[in-house]
Amino acid sequence: MSEYFAHIIVIDGEKGSGRKTLSFELAITLLYNHQQTALLLKEGSPLSETIRKRREQTPNLPQIPIITDANFAANASLYKAIIIPEADSDNKYAEYSSTYITLLKQNKPALKRFRQNQSYLSSVWELKKKIAARRKQSLNWVICENNLTSRLKDTPDEELLQMSKLYGFRVAPPLNMRAAYKKNITGLSAQDKSAPEFQKMLTYEDICTRREITRLAEFIFS
Repeated sequence: MSEYFAHIIVIDGEKGSGRKTLSFELAITLLYNHQQTALLLKEGSPLSETIRKRREQTPNLPQIPIITDANFAANASLYKAIIIPEADSDNKYAEYSSTYITLLKQNKPALKRFRQNQSYLSSVWELKKKIAARRKQSLNWVICENNLTSRLKDTPDEELLQMSKLYGFRVAPPLNMRAAYKKNITGLSAQDKSAPEFQKMLTYEDICTRREITRLAEFIFS
């Protein structure tokens, strides 16, 4: 397998943690910042339908290219960033990733499972070592809490910050449960509400969502 020049972002996490939602919002944010960005999707991914709706209903907005496993090698170098949702450290593209995001539900049981899952922590640590040895590049391992409760949270969990010193990951500002994230199934992102034709639809929730994803994108590339 040849080297790929795109900034490959792998998004890992347990089912229901919000990987597809984050992938969509992050891709749109990067496109608005003039970064050629694509999603690598599995066949039948619900995101494919969301992106199809976006192309049909709002063709004037930035559109997310979809690439597949079959054409990845031929197309990867066309993009500045490629986002791969629903992957893990054993994914064949993971060893070529620049950023590895572990999306963690923000609650005590999820944090406990993460802390006690030594096999998972070890697998990503081994991935970090493999990338460092093979590519002479340090993997940007990011833990992002997705707070799925009504209690808004603006700072990372203190226990995660302590763990980061031991395991070598970075803790991103958390995401919060917001209505705007649920609406992206229609293909319209909170980022799109800055366009003149959608500004009348702009809500405070949209502004907060946009700020969270922008802050996460800045954190990833800082």
